[in-house]
Amino acid sequence: MRDLDLENRAAGLYSPKLPYHNFDHVQETLTAAAIIAARCKVENIHLDTSVVYYALLFHDAGYAENHVELGFVSKEAYSAKLADDVLAELAVGQAVREKTGAAILATERDATFVSAEQKAVRAADLSGMAADYPEFLVKSLKLKREFEVLHGSAIDWPSWQVNSSEVLNFYLAQEIKLTSFFHNDKGESQFHSALRENIRLLLAEETEPPLG
Repeated sequence: MRDLDLENRAAGLYSPKLPYHNFDHVQETLTAAAIIAARCKVENIHLDTSVVYYALLFHDAGYAENHVELGFVSKEAYSAKLADDVLAELAVGQAVREKTGAAILATERDATFVSAEQKAVRAADLSGMAADYPEFLVKSLKLKREFEVLHGSAIDWPSWQVNSSEVLNFYLAQEIKLTSFFHNDKGESQFHSALRENIRLLLAEETEPPLG
């Protein structure tokens, strides 16, 4: 069950100035997680939905801040600390908090993901990359603008296409063996197929499309 007070608390840790990693992204991942959880239930995969919920609420918290200056090795590590602080205040048990932190860390680019909760959180976080192409393109454009904001400099469209392709192909090389949506008995993946097509279409864009 969703906790609106907790969601408001989490939302305060996100900057609305960021085009992509804002609380709207969190809401989208929660929607994706509900679908994943339903599939897990059908396929008799045990999933602690409270851990998934907590992790997604905070998985990009503090993203606009400089995590290095704050003493953290990654943005995800900083997000995990913010999550633990809030959940501890709310008397959430240590075991759940530790699983929540591990699930947040599972969204790091080079992370390993072992538990069902870690896989579900990573899958929900990446789900937007396999959206229909028009929606995917908007997300890519928002990520480009965010990249420019965080780095304080512009990146030209061809360079963005190449960089995006490299990052997304890295995720294509991974397998999230959780439900049949991500890996079925034939070794096929709807997620991978959709993302692969989105990469192809993105690389075919000759010029940067307008955003809104």
